Formats: sequence, C-alpha cells, structure tokens
Amino acid sequence: MITFPFSQHPPAPGNKIRGMGLFSFFSLILLLSFIASGCYGQRKIKQAQRPSYPFFEDMEKSALPVGKRGGLFIESSAAEPSTFNWLVSEDATSSSFLNLMFDSLLSYNPIEDKVVPGLAKSWEVAPDNKTFRFKLRKGLTWSDGVPITADDVLFSFACIYDPRFPNRNAYDLSVGGKPFQVQKIDELTVQIQTPEIFAPFLRYMSGMPLMPKHVLEPYYKDGSLQNQWNISTAKKNPQSIVGSGPFLILSYNPGERIVLSANPRYWKRADDEIRLPYIDYLIVKFVKDANASLIAFASGQTDIEGISPDNVAWVKKGEKIYHYTVYDRGPSTASSFIWFNQNPGKNKNGVPYVIPYKLKWFQNRLFRQAVSYGIDREGIIAGVLFGRGTPLWGPETPANVKWYNPNVKKYPYNPRLALELLERAGFHKDASGRLLDQDNHPVSFNLLTNQENPIRTAMATVFKENMKQLGIEVHLQFIDFGTLVTKISDSYEYEACLLGLTGGGDPADGMSVFMSKGRLHQWYPNQPEPATPWEAEIDRLMIEQLTTLDEEKRRRCWFRVQEIMSEEQPFIYLVTPNTYVGLKNKWRNVQIPRIGPLVWNIEEIWTP
Repeated sequence: MITFPFSQHPPAPGNKIRGMGLFSFFSLILLLSFIASGCYGQRKIKQAQRPSYPFFEDMEKSALPVGKRGGLFIESSAAEPSTFNWLVSEDATSSSFLNLMFDSLLSYNPIEDKVVPGLAKSWEVAPDNKTFRFKLRKGLTWSDGVPITADDVLFSFACIYDPRFPNRNAYDLSVGGKPFQVQKIDELTVQIQTPEIFAPFLRYMSGMPLMPKHVLEPYYKDGSLQNQWNISTAKKNPQSIVGSGPFLILSYNPGERIVLSANPRYWKRADDEIRLPYIDYLIVKFVKDANASLIAFASGQTDIEGISPDNVAWVKKGEKIYHYTVYDRGPSTASSFIWFNQNPGKNKNGVPYVIPYKLKWFQNRLFRQAVSYGIDREGIIAGVLFGRGTPLWGPETPANVKWYNPNVKKYPYNPRLALELLERAGFHKDASGRLLDQDNHPVSFNLLTNQENPIRTAMATVFKENMKQLGIEVHLQFIDFGTLVTKISDSYEYEACLLGLTGGGDPADGMSVFMSKGRLHQWYPNQPEPATPWEAEIDRLMIEQLTTLDEEKRRRCWFRVQEIMSEEQPFIYLVTPNTYVGLKNKWRNVQIPRIGPLVWNIEEIWTP
C-alpha cells in the first residue's frame, strides 16, 4: 500500500497527475486575468518556444502514437506544496509536484504493473538477489545542462542516510536499521547492495528521485540542506530548482497559482524530432473550495477533476455539452480511519500529551472495538457517499486485489454490542445516559480533521452522532491541514483524528506506518521499542515480508498484519469511496490504469 501520508483530500476523488491530490476551482475570468497578469499573453503561452538541445543516443522513445507539441493543461488544487525539497517532503501534495520535477533511477508502469527504465537505461541483479548494478543513460543531464552521473546517485543516498537530516526515506531504504551500500563503478554505473534480500527494492528505486550534487552539495556540507528549495526559493528564484523530470517551476505565487513549464532537456522523446513532454505549460490554481473546483471542471474550465461520489450524477449530465468523460474506476485504494492518540510522552514542560485517564481509555482494546461497533458505516456510505462506497475493516481496500484480505474481523453497526464491550472494560452510564469510566470521568474527546475536506467533515459529523448513542461526547475540531499535521506529527497535543492514506501498491510501502519505530505510526510514532506485544508481532511480520522474494510468504505475512490491525483497532477504519475522475476528451495517449493516478504519463499526453 503506497502511503502518501495524509493528503488534504483522499485520493479517491483526486487521482490526477502522477498522484496529485484533489484540485479546486478558478473561474474563466480569473484564468484569463492570471495569464495576462503573469506577463504571458494567452497567445504567447500557446506558442511557447522551447530552447532546442541535441538529442542523445540513450534517450527513451515513447511507444505511444506521435502527437503534436504545445498547449496548456489546466487544473486547480485545494492543497499547496509545503516544500520542493524531496528530502523533507512528507505530504502527498508536495510529493505530487516533486514527481513532476524529479525522476528516479527506474520508473513504474501501472498499466503493465512493473518497473521500467528511468534515469538508468538498464540494471542487473546478482545471483545473491541483494546486489544491483544500474547503468545511467549516456548524455543525460539536469535541467541546467550539467551531466547526471553516478556521483549524483551517491550524493542522494548520502543525504538520505545522514543523521543530520532526519527523513522518512532513511527508514524506508534500510533493512533492520542497516542502510544500503552504494558504490560508484564508473561515471555512469552504480552498484547498490542491500543488507538482506529486500523484496520491493526495484519498486523503491522507481520512487527515489535523485538530487543534484553540483547544486546542493554546499548545503549538505554546511548542514542547511533541509532548508533549501523551500517555498521562498520557488517564489523568488524558481530557476535555481534544478530538476530531471518533465516539468520545471516557471513561477509560483503561494495562495494563488503555480506554473510549470516543459523541461527542454527532458530525457524522453516521441520520435526523432519531438522531445517530450508535449504540453508546454501545466497551470495549477490554488483554491480551497472543492465545490467551486468541481463547478469549474463541469463547465469546461479545467482539464481534470476528481469527483466525489455525491456529485457524480449531476456532473455526468455535462459530459456531452462540455466534452469530457467521467470515469468510474470502482473502489478506491484510499483508506479513511479514526485513531486515538496513545502516545504516553510529555511535552517540554512535562505535561502529558494526553490526559492520563483518557490515555487509559485509548490504550484499551475493548474501548476501541466498542467505538468501532458504534459506527454506522453503511449510514456513512448512504448519507455522505450517496451509496457509492464500501465499508473498510482493515488497511487494504478491495481495489488492491493482490494484497486484500477479505477475512479480517468486521465491525458491523451494533450499538448494543458496543455497550456490552464498554461494560466489560469498566465503563457505565449515569442516569442521564452519559458514559462514565471507573473513576466517573465522563467519556468525551476532541476529534480533529481537516476543514478543507467536505467528505471527512461529513464523516466526522456522522461519527459524533453515532457516539451519542453510546453516551460518548465528541467535540469536533475542523482545522486547516497544515495546523493539523503539526499537531499529529510534532506537538502530539491532540486526542483523536480522522484522516486517511492513499493506499494501493506493495505492503512494503507501509513500513513507516505499521512499524512501531515509524514516523507515520500515528497512534504512537517513533517508539523506541514496541509498546505492545501485538505491535512487536507486526514489526516481525513486516520485516519478514520485506526480506523474502517468496510472493506467497509475503502475502501470508501481510494478511496476518491486516488481521492484527483489525483485531486491535489502532486505526478504526471507516469507508472507501468509489473513484470517479473527469477528464476532457481532447487529450490523447491517455492510458487508464486499474489503480493509481488517471494521467500517470503526463509527459506523453497531447491535444490536437
């Protein structure tokens, strides 16, 4: 399961370009004024002249029909990137933009469900299945013309593993705490050896963008690397952000828009004359109103839009008028869930993150199971998703067929059973119907979710009403996404939260979520040692599936992890919506995968 952590909007309605999040509205008038105010007349943008650089022998040739270069791809976004520094990116929105600007040694083709050459034109695997040798493309350069070499690969890994720069990648790209060994063979050849067999290694190499040594090494040496390529850089000096992907930042105005332009030195070509990408400019406008975003798409003003289940019927009515298609892709890979803060730590003033008697509730499995039985998931599907959704009982959704365990413990709506479990856990009701614990504390807690997401706020409201039937008082707090991330990832001063993960892919992608030491092990992250026996068991299973090439053994391990998660309920899973995405019909070379972003091959699409 790919865990792009905690996007503002669940990816079910927002699978766009290379995994972008849900995008929002701007009117045609604002679009036209934007083009003019950005010092680019509309005609000038459409007739953009790219610098022409020589093709090189090892360029990748697209297998899709040759198209015509030019044009704009327009969309809108409720979320904004928090950084353009891959090393520190931990949110889905930042990752989506970075994936447009930086490429990895390998790429992933979701149509064929396999890794394919990327910046490396080929690779070899030694008989020990731990040693990999990659050959970079000859003639490959960064967007500023400096060659991409083995030194950039070594530098990227050095940045990841340097303890001065804490990042989730250091954990993901290690086995049992041991980093990979990276060796330069020659200018274009690099060898990487894993400490043990590492099943998802090649897939991971398709998601680890390289960093330019010639630009960032001075900041690596002085310790300021994580402060580089921030929002201020993109705003004031976007050309200094040197990339290897299909697009580069042309301009960025926080709170308004970002304009990406085609990388004139990109390493893919359509034929002997056309260098990809076809699109000249990718324009994204930042507006938080998801309803306005949808109206913009449905009236023909943007090119792509994730459509929430409650809006599908009316949006489809405009398909013939505005020349777009709404694609029904079935259940999403995204999960939504509630968790309680089980972190026993204290802040710098010695105050516990969670009031001790509440922490005791949250750490009680019977309490968590009772809450789960008290949630009317079918009611959420009917009332919030208009019947277009599926109940969730564990980490995987039915969309990820290969890894989905349908036999985990389920919690159908049953308030009576919920109350029985609460009684077994020592809770009781007073004369007014309030639920009290053994020490007569009324059971109440605050629940956070991000205000930008109407589906999550609606689910939280249903949850609050469900809990009333159990005598539990829930105080809802709808806050902006940035503040929420700070609370759950840094200050830890909260009680419960409703969010989700993007899901899909390989179980190894969830290491930082399910391992007790993981930064995204949200109910109690960064544990020095497993806090419970069941977390220790999950740790063992996750390492076991990571270090074998036996596919059936990996499947058994991951199925057991799903069973433990469902039994223990650290994440109380809710529902997954069906996935609907709208795209204008004018775009060619669109290949729709079973799961994942709709326009995953943005560099290859074109319009007549």
